[in-house]
Amino acid sequence: MNARAWQPTDLMERVLLDGPRRAWLRAALPHAQQVAIVVGAYFAYMYTRALVFQDVESAALANAARIISLEKSLGFFWEPSWQAWAIDGVKELVVFFNWTYIITFWPIIAIAGVILYVKNRPRYVYYRNIVLLSFALALMAFMLFPLAPPRMIVDHFVDTIASFGPAFYASRDFANFYNAYAAMPSLHFSGTVMFGVLFLTTPNKWIKMCGIIYPTATLLASTITANHYIMDAIAGAALIIAAFAIMELGIRRRLFLPQIRDRLRSRAAGLRGVPRVIGRRIRAMRTSRGASV
Repeated sequence: MNARAWQPTDLMERVLLDGPRRAWLRAALPHAQQVAIVVGAYFAYMYTRALVFQDVESAALANAARIISLEKSLGFFWEPSWQAWAIDGVKELVVFFNWTYIITFWPIIAIAGVILYVKNRPRYVYYRNIVLLSFALALMAFMLFPLAPPRMIVDHFVDTIASFGPAFYASRDFANFYNAYAAMPSLHFSGTVMFGVLFLTTPNKWIKMCGIIYPTATLLASTITANHYIMDAIAGAALIIAAFAIMELGIRRRLFLPQIRDRLRSRAAGLRGVPRVIGRRIRAMRTSRGASV
C-alpha cells in the first residue's frame, strides 16, 4: 500500500488536467479530419491504379497510341512542335517550364488550401469539396483508361525533366509515389482551372489576370515537358466543370439530390421491411403445419 494517502485534491487535479486536454482534442479534431481526408485520398489514388487491368503498362501505351491518333485526326497534335520549339530555342526556357510544371500543382494547392483554411473556412470547404468531387471522377477515369504520358512515347517526345532537370523529379525513387499512368484527365490542368475561377472572382484586377495566366502557363508547361497531351487538358477542364456543376446544381441548389435521397430512403425502408415479411411468412408456415397436424 502506498505510504501517501489518497487526497481529494488528486481527483481535482486529474479533472483539471483532463479538461484542457479534452478541449485541446476537440480543437484539434477538425484539423486532423482534414489531414485524414488528404491521406485517404492519396492512398485511394495509389491503390486503385491496378484494379481493372493486370498489365497496366500495356493498356496505357495502347491508349496513348489512340490519343495521338485522335489528336492527329482532329488536327491539333501540336505537342511535339511546341516541345521542339522550346528545346531548339532557349534551353533555359525548357528548365523554366519544368519548374513551372512542378510548382504549379501540389505546392500551389497546399499553400492556397492552408491560406483558405485559416482565413476563410466556408470557402475552403467549398473548394475542398470541388477538389474531392473532381478527384473521385478522375479516379474512375484512371482505373478505366490508364494513359501513358507523352514522355514515354520516345518516337515523338523528349522527357525534358529527365533531360534538363530537376533530377529528383525524374528519379525512379520519386516515381514510386505517384501513378505514372494517371494522365487523363489532367488533374494538373483541372486544378489550375479551378484556381483560375477562384482568382477571377476576386476584386483585385492583378489577381484576376492570374486567373488567365495561370492556366495558360500550366497548359504550356504540361505539354512542353511531355507530361500531358492537349486532350488531357481538355478532359481536365471538362472534369472541373463537371465538379462545379455537381456542386452548384446538385448539392447547393439540390436539383437532383432530393430525388436520390428519396430513392435511398424508400429502398432503406423496403430493406427494413424484409425481415417483417419473412417473419410473417415463417409464422404462416408454422400455423399451417400446426393446423394440418
